[in-house]
Amino acid sequence: MQSLDVLTINEEPNSGKKSLEFIREAFCYFPEGMWQGINYLGNMNLKHDLRIKSEEKIHEAFIFSSLMIRIRRKKEQLKSQGLLLAVTCDPVIAVYRRLESGMFEEVINLICDYVSHDAGVISLFKIEERTAPKVAAHGLGHNKGLIHHAEPVDLMYARLLNGHPIQTDGFCRKCRRKLKRKM
Repeated sequence: MQSLDVLTINEEPNSGKKSLEFIREAFCYFPEGMWQGINYLGNMNLKHDLRIKSEEKIHEAFIFSSLMIRIRRKKEQLKSQGLLLAVTCDPVIAVYRRLESGMFEEVINLICDYVSHDAGVISLFKIEERTAPKVAAHGLGHNKGLIHHAEPVDLMYARLLNGHPIQTDGFCRKCRRKLKRKM
């Protein structure tokens, strides 16, 4: 059984509990006993990397790669043994370069969740409150070894937020079996 260490990033005072509530709800998607609980480690105030424009509004944002470096540094400082999950309401973006028609083009993607074996981040930017537990469960599923798939359309669906409506409100049978083997 694993406990989850959680930090909030640039959270308003006393609003960290709201961020933790959707993570508790995400635990309901996992077999009972998979997660021991949540250790809230407090808020981390971080300087943003850049500003982005979305729907005519300017938002301060984090660049994914630099944010993960800062989260892992904090994990070392805190001597966190388990998974350290950072939660923010700010946008987190990844910048890629791809070769298109003989020229390099920059592509910017919003990152909603990224969770590896040791650290992760969940961005609630433009995420509906009712969807946040599903996004968290999706990320935590990656921590437990689950991978994206196209069928069935469940929590590990590759395009969870911009694809088809979820047909299975939870993990598919194959994913549930894999989770039970991890216990």
